[in-house]
Amino acid sequence: MKNTGIELSSPDLLVDLDRYNFSSFVDRLRCFVELLTLPPSTLRSLLRSYIEAGARMFECENGFIGQRIGGVVRIIACESDITNLFEGQLMQVNDPFISAVLDSEGSCPIQSDRFVTNAAHKVSYNGSSVQKLITENLIVHGEFFGMICFFSTQKSRKYNIEDLESISLMAKGVAKMIEEQTSLREQKSEEDSFSTPGVKHFDDYLLEARLPEAYGVAGKVVEVLKTRVGKSPLGIGDVAGELGLSKRTLQRRLQQQEISFAELRDKVRFHYSIDFLIEQNASIDSISTALDFSDRTSFTNAFKRWTGLSPSTFRKLFRDYA
Repeated sequence: MKNTGIELSSPDLLVDLDRYNFSSFVDRLRCFVELLTLPPSTLRSLLRSYIEAGARMFECENGFIGQRIGGVVRIIACESDITNLFEGQLMQVNDPFISAVLDSEGSCPIQSDRFVTNAAHKVSYNGSSVQKLITENLIVHGEFFGMICFFSTQKSRKYNIEDLESISLMAKGVAKMIEEQTSLREQKSEEDSFSTPGVKHFDDYLLEARLPEAYGVAGKVVEVLKTRVGKSPLGIGDVAGELGLSKRTLQRRLQQQEISFAELRDKVRFHYSIDFLIEQNASIDSISTALDFSDRTSFTNAFKRWTGLSPSTFRKLFRDYA
């Protein structure tokens, strides 16, 4: 197993949440005031503090803030005990769970008549039934940005009017932080000549780097590659062995789907390279190792092929998105 040197742990919370009794609405308001008056910090740390507070407030083990970008929702902050809910994840808007969240039209507990009316089908995530769900839209600069959502697959509790008011206030606080950070980024972009010819918007790169929606053996290859990133080699022989196939058999089956192993691996590498560069702020050397490149130069050349930019230049342009 490789030692990538990449630290994947979450940033320290900016608020001592143990000081608050979240069953008290007054304490919830006190917490919101503290969150809104925090000194300048990275948006990621600020949002993670909101998510952790909400997870305790609504008694949910899962919470996330999602940004809708075209046909996908990007998870920009989350707290979860589910392994496949993570920051940087891109989820299709037609995913049954995301569809249920979007259809909920803002704050609503799963037990309410309103939710049953809007989403009569049972809601599940990662194969587990959702026992309670509370969500609110994020309106940033007067436009729909995404959502803040908390859900539990373990506990069931009806939410009251104070819960609905709390998540509404929380959504407004999160939106305000995003607005402030967006304004700072735009100002910095102008100062740094961000609009360099040929450089796309960060969200465009995210869409290009999303994991492929593959099926059959191609889908299995993508899943194996995802589990091996940063841990094990990503060679075709290694992946074929994990699937119980010979290298030649795997190549033949992928050809039948009109895709190659190299294409799938490239897409997975591209996806994780952006997360490692921007979200994790990992070193170029550790990223090249995690993505199983022979050396730093090979990774740099591949990244230039994907984006037209070197990894270091890409990070310099987009580091404020973390």
